[in-house]
Amino acid sequence: MLVALAAALVFGGALIVVNLRVPPAPQGYASVTHNVVYYPACGNETLTYDGKTWYPISRDWAAPTAQAFAASGGRGISASVPMVAPPGPGDDLGTLYVYREGRAYWVSDNGSLDTWLTLVPQTYNWVC
Repeated sequence: MLVALAAALVFGGALIVVNLRVPPAPQGYASVTHNVVYYPACGNETLTYDGKTWYPISRDWAAPTAQAFAASGGRGISASVPMVAPPGPGDDLGTLYVYREGRAYWVSDNGSLDTWLTLVPQTYNWVC
């Protein structure tokens, strides 16, 4: 009985971690582009690339909006964007992974900044 309870707790904890963790190198992308200039300092900066405007989505919202829920494939969360000062070396240049579902993932060259993006227009409840 105690073993089953321990197994259930470990399994439940693993499910939580898996659902909240965003992989550092996403799989299944349609295209990848290196040397994309972008700096997600506050988490509300859009990225315009190849004629499309991408909006960041974040798990920092207290309750996911319908837009965030739809943009994130039903999870309502994405990578958290840290609040940062002016860009350091490699912060504002990175790789953009674009998916067919209208989502993208950008990661800085130095690996310290990353964010999920969507083509679904977003509104943000903060000003940077």
